[in-house]
Formats: sequence, C-alpha cells, structure tokens
Amino acid sequence: MSDKMNKNTDENNKNVGLFKFIINVLKIFITIVLLFFALVVIIQRVTNNKNSFLGFRIFRVETGSMIPKYSVGDVILAKEKDIDKIKVGDDLVYEGNYGSVDGKIITHRLIRIEEENGEKVFYTKGIANSSEDPAVSSSQIRGVVIRKVFLLSLLFSLLYDTFASYFIIVIPITLYVSFCLVHKALRKSRKERDE
Repeated sequence: MSDKMNKNTDENNKNVGLFKFIINVLKIFITIVLLFFALVVIIQRVTNNKNSFLGFRIFRVETGSMIPKYSVGDVILAKEKDIDKIKVGDDLVYEGNYGSVDGKIITHRLIRIEEENGEKVFYTKGIANSSEDPAVSSSQIRGVVIRKVFLLSLLFSLLYDTFASYFIIVIPITLYVSFCLVHKALRKSRKERDE
C-alpha cells in the first residue's frame, strides 16, 4: 500500500514539475515576444518611423480605408522587402508625400506597378476607397504588411478605452501588486516568528 502511495506521489510530482516547466517556457516566450514588439515600437517612436528593427515595423491602422481586411485600431506588422520582390496584391506601408497625407503613414493595397524614367512606380488604393492614390516611389515605402497582430490590436484597443483599461488593466495590476506585498509581509512575519 505504501509503495502504491509513493508511486502516486512521485507521478504527481512529475506532473507538477512538467506543468511548471511548460508555464516557465511560455512565460519566457511571451516575454521575448513582448520585448521584441516593445523594441520595434520604441525604435519607431524615437526615429519617427524612419528606422526599423531587423527590418520590422509595427503600425496602428488609423482610418477605415482598408476595411474589411484591417479595421481602425488594428495593429499590423510590416517587413521591409526588396523593391523587385514587391508584387501586385501586397499591402504596402508607405509615407505619404502629398496634400493632407504628407508625412503620414498609409497602408493600402498595391494595384499596379509601372516603370517611369527607369524607376519603379507603385500605385495603391485602399480596399474601401473608390479612387487610387497618387504614385508612390520606392523611397516612400516602409514595408509590406506581413499580418495583423491580434493580441497587440486587442491590447491597444483596451488601452485607448478608459473604462476597459481601468477594469481590465489598472485594477488587476493593483490587486496583483497588493497581493505580492501582503504575501511578502506575511512571509517576513512568519520568518521573524519562527526565529
């Protein structure tokens, strides 16, 4: 009977150890991913979207010109791409240089590529727009959209919503910090009592 209980205890300890290992690996992975995205965002903010991190850039969609593919508030990940490898159908991220979009970042679908004076010229259009944009030169292009980052899109939407950020972010963090402080105080108190 005692051997059976020891086997069950050993098996439970192995399961708990495996579970803790998996949780630790997930924590490390999530931390690395978040640090990567944080570095990309910081580099972009400091350089006003002029520089990338390992060729990657993160942008937040500000208008509805790409609905239904990207909604207002979505966060997209773009990667720099060789101009010769960009093809019709790619979603380009580029810096506008005309009228009200001068200096602003735009994400629109590439509808055609032409060659003018020996250089490639790109024509884009928002999916929801009725007319195409003026020509885009290769120097304006910041990258090609790789994907929408669902988790960051959700996080940003929560951060921009006062009610949601208060109840989903501020209160849980406050409770967690309070719990940690109380737990630490209780451990210190027990240690002092035991001595």
